[in-house]
Amino acid sequence: MIRYKPHKQAFIMTALVILLCLVCLTGATLALFTSDHNDGTIGIVTTSGDVEIDIVDTSGATLQNKALEFMTTSGTTDSEEVLFEPGATFYTQGFKIKNTGDIPVNFSLSVSKDEKIDMAEFDKAFDLWIVKEGDDFSTAEKLTEFKVNGLAAGKSSETYFLFIKMKESVGNEFQGKTYTGIGVTVYAVQGNAKLK
Repeated sequence: MIRYKPHKQAFIMTALVILLCLVCLTGATLALFTSDHNDGTIGIVTTSGDVEIDIVDTSGATLQNKALEFMTTSGTTDSEEVLFEPGATFYTQGFKIKNTGDIPVNFSLSVSKDEKIDMAEFDKAFDLWIVKEGDDFSTAEKLTEFKVNGLAAGKSSETYFLFIKMKESVGNEFQGKTYTGIGVTVYAVQGNAKLK
């Protein structure tokens, strides 16, 4: 029996041929994935949109940096009649959320956290709800649970009213207190994102 002893040169040649085949195969694959008749490259084209929101009145005029007036159930805004006492409930004028951006959005509302107001104290004294136009107070949602999904670009929401009620459990410690600078803040995210 004759034993064949491979030479060192044969191993080197075989390794070089395999390496050359791999390089050719890789080059052909890259050429396949980067082939384009225009400029020889491919890519993913992405566009981004702008999340832009406005709070407007029922006529469409902006309410940014303006105060919402509280009204009695009879519709008066007279400050002598809008007097908070335990159990008293008042509501604001109607407002809408307008999507002025170019992508759909999800939004929620909260009371603005004014630095001059002790919000923990405010939350002990008042409950806040939101209700849609045409609905009565019994259908109101707590403001902390209110969320709207999918407001289309360039569209406005339904008309909302903010209801505020002084809790019946409030004691004399709130007598004579004044809360000014309370506002509504809109939190908006892109339509396919989740609100916190």
